[in-house]
Amino acid sequence: LSDALKELEEMRRKLQQGSQQAQGETFELEFEEMLRQQYKNDEIEPVGKGTTGGDVIQKVWDSKGNYAGKILWELKNTKTWSDLWVSKLKADRRAIAAEEAVIITSAMPSDIKVAGFKEQIWVTKREFVIPLADALRAKLISLFRAKQSVQGKNEKVEVLYNDLSGTEFRHRVEAIVEAFTNMQS
Repeated sequence: LSDALKELEEMRRKLQQGSQQAQGETFELEFEEMLRQQYKNDEIEPVGKGTTGGDVIQKVWDSKGNYAGKILWELKNTKTWSDLWVSKLKADRRAIAAEEAVIITSAMPSDIKVAGFKEQIWVTKREFVIPLADALRAKLISLFRAKQSVQGKNEKVEVLYNDLSGTEFRHRVEAIVEAFTNMQS
């Protein structure tokens, strides 16, 4: 009887674990579709089972078709928080060269209530995924645009210096000064 009870308890545990995995996979598919609907320009890629690198990769593209960066999403369907998730996701983020990484969970760390930044990783509840995604996308696109505006700065400065120190510019300034002097006279 004791062996039968232990076996029954083991079966219940396996059944519950399988149910949680199915729920997690269902949410993962729903989440991918939610991102595709919300961000039509972005590429949403599931990370294969058994592959390192979170659960979903979102490649962010701006409205002009410029690639701005990656967000790595990790979905957790558990009842308790684990700090190991943060270090694992940081390693996964480095491995795929993502700019941002987010853990979505209902089991929040004790120091975060709804959403927050923990050791350079975003942590949020499911309800706040889209607002956080909006903010992270805006940040990536703004950074991309800032990098674009600075790109080629040295070449532009050199061209400007050459123009200002060149003979043609000196002659134009001399002509303006002569015309002004003549008008004043």
